[in-house]
Amino acid sequence: MHTSARNRAIVWVFLATALLVNIAGYAWNLYDRFEWFDEVLHAYTTFALTLPIVLLLYDVTLKGAQTHPVLFVLTAASLGVSIGVLWEIAEWAYDQMVPENAILGKLDTIIDLAMDILGSVIAGVASVRMVKTEQ
Repeated sequence: MHTSARNRAIVWVFLATALLVNIAGYAWNLYDRFEWFDEVLHAYTTFALTLPIVLLLYDVTLKGAQTHPVLFVLTAASLGVSIGVLWEIAEWAYDQMVPENAILGKLDTIIDLAMDILGSVIAGVASVRMVKTEQ
């Protein structure tokens, strides 16, 4: 990634925080203790995973954040939604091994995907801002 050292550090903090909060969610049963935890974590984790990938894509191929920021945000959102869909498939597969553990029904899946969309759009907007500050 050819982003600045400051932006790389920010990305690593986001990723590390997402990892730690996901681990904490399972370790301290935060999913059951707080109704909102799963939704917020879906948005945040998708944001934290999408941001570095989008910044890497910008460096390698797109170069469009400056001239086509809306298209760039939509590209980021598409990537983030793809990550969210893969996550939901992983939850379903986990439920096949440990029934009734991860998926709480269709509404839960839809809300999770909506939060993934939110997180990935935020990642797209953040990446456009980060790219603009470097130039």
